[in-house]
Amino acid sequence: MTRATPRHWSLMTKLPLTITLMVFGSALIMGLVVIERDASRQAAQLESQTLALARAVASAGQAALLSRDTWALYRTLDQLVDQKSFTPDDTPVVDAAFLDVEGIVLAHTDAAVHPIGLPLADIDPLTIRQVAFALGASAATLFPAEIRDPDTVHAVVPLRVDDTDVGFLLLRSSMQPMQVQVRRDAWLVLTFSLGLALITSTIGVLISRRMVSPLRDLAEGLAAVSRGDHAPLRAVPPVDRDEIGQLAERFNTMVQELARNKRLEQDLANAEKLAGLGRFAAGLAHEVNNPLGGMKNCVNMLRRRPDDAELVRKYLPLIDTGLDRISATIQALLGELRGESRATPCHMHCLTDLEALIRAEIAERPVSLEWQVEPGSLTGITIRCTCPHVHQIVMNLARNAVAVMPEGGALRVSAKRMARHIRIEVADTGPGLDAAAQHRLFEPFYTTSRQGTGLGLWITYTLIKRMGGSIVVDSAPGHGARFTVTLPTETPQLVPQKEPERAA
Repeated sequence: MTRATPRHWSLMTKLPLTITLMVFGSALIMGLVVIERDASRQAAQLESQTLALARAVASAGQAALLSRDTWALYRTLDQLVDQKSFTPDDTPVVDAAFLDVEGIVLAHTDAAVHPIGLPLADIDPLTIRQVAFALGASAATLFPAEIRDPDTVHAVVPLRVDDTDVGFLLLRSSMQPMQVQVRRDAWLVLTFSLGLALITSTIGVLISRRMVSPLRDLAEGLAAVSRGDHAPLRAVPPVDRDEIGQLAERFNTMVQELARNKRLEQDLANAEKLAGLGRFAAGLAHEVNNPLGGMKNCVNMLRRRPDDAELVRKYLPLIDTGLDRISATIQALLGELRGESRATPCHMHCLTDLEALIRAEIAERPVSLEWQVEPGSLTGITIRCTCPHVHQIVMNLARNAVAVMPEGGALRVSAKRMARHIRIEVADTGPGLDAAAQHRLFEPFYTTSRQGTGLGLWITYTLIKRMGGSIVVDSAPGHGARFTVTLPTETPQLVPQKEPERAA
């Protein structure tokens, strides 16, 4: 189980948390800066008060120091220190002492520890440095930070009479009351920052809900759109007129447009299906009607000469072949409609069966047929399609050629084996085609004849492309037309030869 990192948190969580941290951090930093400035101000004030107090005490005890009246010096110091409490305006004195020029105690606030007539008790390196600094001081001053305790302020005031040092005063005040006040202020700032963070977090939750709710709806809507679900999407209500509200309005408009386009696509798909069904029906009618025309010609000939046995022997097989073509065409078209593919090998010598059907199509029209399809030249050649499709291609091209020559002309049908292809040509001496007609010749329902449906060449083109072949027309107005069909052949399979029987 993977742990959720901040990158995976919800915006509903990140937004209030960010606001809370920013407000808390800003309030805390600003409060601490104010406290630090106030502490610096109070420390400077304490130092100034300590130095002023030391000067006042030194001035009060100067006369007693000259007369070496230790009792008077002690009373001066005793009035200075109140160990119990201090008012905010008082200087919290820790201790004070009058020393002579040799560092001997003349009076001390703590006489029990620092008796008169002796050096300061418990002299440590720091005290030695302080005494040395005091002996060398030429005016009232504060001890530098490196030779004083961090929680106290030290002041020294040298006492002089006629430019002669007679002693000095040491006074030390405490910074503890100020530090206590600073800690109280720090807790106050922390409490204020936490309270402000709590309030802003509540406001941040409300703001985030107002902002994130439409964004979450937009995210769900976009996910549905990516899946293609347009219709069941509900509109995202714009909460405000800000950028998020404008985004919600644009999203609702987009969903409406997508739903409308989806309906249009469905309608278009249905229309395409109906159009495809219509083309199928028209193609079926066209392909069935073609052999019916030839069969009708045969029946008319037999009706006029019912007693001609030779004519009956000639035309009855054509009628039977036409019926077989109609059945094969219907089965092939139904298979294509169902998506079935029965591309069985077709032996190209089946083209030789078309000569009689084409002559029956010509019937009594003044059109001469030049048949250049030799059975021997097509032996062993196979293509990947069915024979009805090959018949359909050649018959459609031949029927169109006969139809454009009502006043007479010549029709030539040839088939020739190439390297890996077979080339079939159907040429006529009709009126020909201009460039515009050649460009649209294989479009469905396009025809240059009033009696035509415009489906024959389109079906022919579709069949040829499905076989992997090509069709090219070469024509010019007044010079007839030649259609060249190229179909790929299959590699011939080796048939094992049967060994000759041995004589017993």
